[in-house]
Amino acid sequence: MSQNRSHNSESQEHRLERLKSHPVEAIETLLNSIANYFNNEIGVTPSHYQTSLMFLGVHASALTVGEVFFANESPNSMFKDYKQFLETFVDGDTDDLKFSLIAEDIHNWRNILAHQWLGSMGHRIEYDYQLDLGWEKRDDVLVINPKTYCEAYLKAFSLGGKIWKYDKIFTEEQLIQIHERIVRKFENK
Repeated sequence: MSQNRSHNSESQEHRLERLKSHPVEAIETLLNSIANYFNNEIGVTPSHYQTSLMFLGVHASALTVGEVFFANESPNSMFKDYKQFLETFVDGDTDDLKFSLIAEDIHNWRNILAHQWLGSMGHRIEYDYQLDLGWEKRDDVLVINPKTYCEAYLKAFSLGGKIWKYDKIFTEEQLIQIHERIVRKFENK
């Protein structure tokens, strides 16, 4: 049986010491861990039509990164962190590939999947793996191609992907704050 163990490759104490050492170390440990472990699981969901798991996984990753990178501290901050993650790292060039335009719908749908399961929104969202677009509106129904959404997310973490250019997005002071948030989150849970 193959193992996918992102947290047991080193002791908790050693990991904390390493995270504290430098902002790049902390940031890239977080990103590499998601890219090399969590995304292995997310990446197989479209081919097995595990759509709910894909939405849950992508959202978990986006919020994890969004909370430490953007740290919106206003009401509805999780949604804002998620939308900013999409805008910064996932969105493509055409409107149908700008998933941030439908971020509120995806965020609300993920909340139903994670916390409620049954919701009237289920009558206004549809999956279409054959859709030539990333998403489109058909009357009052949002149609999403889950494979395209997942591929856009995974592309952000690929070699040369947008997420690895974080040092071009944030100032040195912001990187220090991101570093502090990552260490604090690790220590607290």
